[in-house]
Amino acid sequence: MSAGQYGVTSSFGGATGVGPFLVPAGLTSGNTVSVYVVGPVAPGAKAGAITLPSVTLPSPTPSTQSTFTASIVAAMGNSPVPAVQIDVDKTLVWSADSTQRASMATAFKVLRAQLEAIEGGSAPLLLPGGSDLIVNRLASALPLRFDEILAYYYAFDATAQTIDLLPGMSLRVDWAGYQYCDGPGGPGAGLNGFGATGTSRLEIVRRPDGTLAFDGFSAQFTQGVTLQPPAGCPLLAGGPLDLQVAGNGRRHLRLVWPTSFSGAGSVDNSGTIGQLSCILLGASSFADIEAATAAVVAGQSACGTQSSGADPIVSIAFTGRVTLVPEIWIWMLGTPHRVPLGTTVRNFVQRFVDPTPLQMQAGSLAPTNLQLAILRWAQINAPPMNPNTPGFDIGAIDLSKGASAVGPLGDGFDTPLIKGDCLSIRLPGVS
Repeated sequence: MSAGQYGVTSSFGGATGVGPFLVPAGLTSGNTVSVYVVGPVAPGAKAGAITLPSVTLPSPTPSTQSTFTASIVAAMGNSPVPAVQIDVDKTLVWSADSTQRASMATAFKVLRAQLEAIEGGSAPLLLPGGSDLIVNRLASALPLRFDEILAYYYAFDATAQTIDLLPGMSLRVDWAGYQYCDGPGGPGAGLNGFGATGTSRLEIVRRPDGTLAFDGFSAQFTQGVTLQPPAGCPLLAGGPLDLQVAGNGRRHLRLVWPTSFSGAGSVDNSGTIGQLSCILLGASSFADIEAATAAVVAGQSACGTQSSGADPIVSIAFTGRVTLVPEIWIWMLGTPHRVPLGTTVRNFVQRFVDPTPLQMQAGSLAPTNLQLAILRWAQINAPPMNPNTPGFDIGAIDLSKGASAVGPLGDGFDTPLIKGDCLSIRLPGVS
């Protein structure tokens, strides 16, 4: 594989039949992984090791971590800008053991909060929003098990049923209000119950001040809207208008799916906050969004869980039985497609054809006319020696061994798609 490419394998960390794992090119198994990120260094920050501060996250997450270390690398050669270098403990990054993978994932959460903490203060080391850029570059540069990919890119937690909403996503809202028809049988009879009432899509954008909004138009409002009666916490939302409440803009937005909903035929449409719908949380720091999430998952209110002196937590639940699904944009033969987050290569290919894994595999022994290619945007991982490196470029996911990369999480074609992935399916001689 050339620089910028990825391979899939079920042989990882000395074990076979695991994963599968997605492994960036250029990494040597057993070595420390070093990731260089150009762009987030604040003016005046000195080259050298970065002392990452202690942070406060929900128990049992520790306040410090040693898996990831950070430093500022001065501009070298004729490179115009310095870079942040993140080194990752080789013991964890190359392990297939689930306990050690979980330890690295926990350390990654702590690192996110630590990097945010060094954006502020009188002598910041990172530019505003710089930690988000570093997190994205790390996600694209680490060898990850298939079920870790969405967690590192989007903070997805399959157990807690939570995910971050990031710029470029579409948030699909499937409305479900309560329908009451007092038929001959009285309440509870006939058509009484929850019914679907339509779908909306809200485009997540980031404002210049770093906060997130639900569409580019209302993001331009300077006053936002107020509600009569005034909105409280948690806010019960009846539509997109409630998402534009003045003062509710936050840097972090997180979607929480509850594990229990009212049944479609329920005659009790009052319910509780946790039963009504999915919940949207907003916070000004990663540490605060983690604390708010922990409270909601534990069945408590997120309101008031922010750290001392921080902006209040925003907690929004929709009335009715509304569900929300984040979607991302990918490309197929130059045409943009919107897909639910979590869609895999196989899921997308099966929109068009139904090949076996061997028939999707380039250069396989089985004769096939299907030519499948997947390209992913990533930073070529190299020290900044000149204006062109490390560049932001697109490289292939090498699936020439996808059919044989079999583990508990499927085969190589079960890798989840990431925003901006470019796919093509071609037949020889057919344009």
